[in-house]
Amino acid sequence: MFRIVVLVVALLARSVPAACPLSKENPLGLRRVIIDLDAGGDDAWALTMLLMDEQKYNVCVQAITCTHGNTEVYHVAVNVARILEGLGRTDIPVYKGARERLITPAPHRDVSGYFWGLDGFGDVKFEKTPSLKSVKPDHAVVKMNELLQKFPHDITIISVGPLTNLALLFKLYPASKDLIANIYILGGNRNGVGNTDFAAEFNFFTDPEAANIVVNNAPVVLNIFPWETIQSLEEEFTTQWRFATFNSTPNRAIQVLNRVESVIYANASGWTPCDMYAVAVFLNPQLVTDSTHYKAEVELDGKVTRGMLAILYHVKDEDEFNVNIIDEVNEDMLREMVQDLNRAPPKNDVEPRARMYYVS
Repeated sequence: MFRIVVLVVALLARSVPAACPLSKENPLGLRRVIIDLDAGGDDAWALTMLLMDEQKYNVCVQAITCTHGNTEVYHVAVNVARILEGLGRTDIPVYKGARERLITPAPHRDVSGYFWGLDGFGDVKFEKTPSLKSVKPDHAVVKMNELLQKFPHDITIISVGPLTNLALLFKLYPASKDLIANIYILGGNRNGVGNTDFAAEFNFFTDPEAANIVVNNAPVVLNIFPWETIQSLEEEFTTQWRFATFNSTPNRAIQVLNRVESVIYANASGWTPCDMYAVAVFLNPQLVTDSTHYKAEVELDGKVTRGMLAILYHVKDEDEFNVNIIDEVNEDMLREMVQDLNRAPPKNDVEPRARMYYVS
């Protein structure tokens, strides 16, 4: 008996989005991705860039997993569904994951502590709720494990929310973590500068134990885009520039974000689409102009430093390095990537890319 491998190649034009091959074979070398997010507005920008640029950077989004953070996980799923509708990509499965941090109760958080509003999208009253058909019943962590088992060493995880789902994956399915190809994280800090009430960045502060588990148990060096690097981009990417660039747009997902951010940034000068930056450096590593490997730990005991990413500068043994801190990016290249999003989403009306079919 023999097997005939039939390769059916569909259109490769930029107008067609990528799709993840159904089989393990991946002749086109597509980079499979799971994006784990807590869908405030910056997560929505990250998702928009990732899906708009699948074809250009040879990427396919395998799944979207939702975690608590900016808002409750139900609202995260709704916000993701709204962006997928705007992009015409409701074909991508969405899975709800952790509803809360590993150790509760969380610190008290009043209304002013919700930068993106209580629902993650500025509490804007949209005309209708998006279809939730893309939101599947499986738990996010269970599905992450299944996909990693099915496509070992072929999936990059991009985490742009609290790291609870990833930490649960490490603990519930320890063998699966060794099957991850790469990990990109928006979170942590470089020099003890925080964006919470204390000296910690929001994602790490929201679940310090989860961050600690991931930082100390990841099978690969973690690519971390920290808060200080985000701050360094605020002068370049102002709210004035942002609204001038996207005030008129054919992209329905960005039209949603225009409504959200007109509320959030009404009195702000600096635009901080934080999570989008982590996606950008994943898509185009040439953006990174300065990054350094270190050994790092997550502070769990400090009164004002809990959740802070502490870099151990005295550790020189490269075998102990567990983080790659991204300090600088090429602002001109990044600006071009962002501006390029101001176009209509690729159409998803044909079978994209290539899939492998087996006849025996």
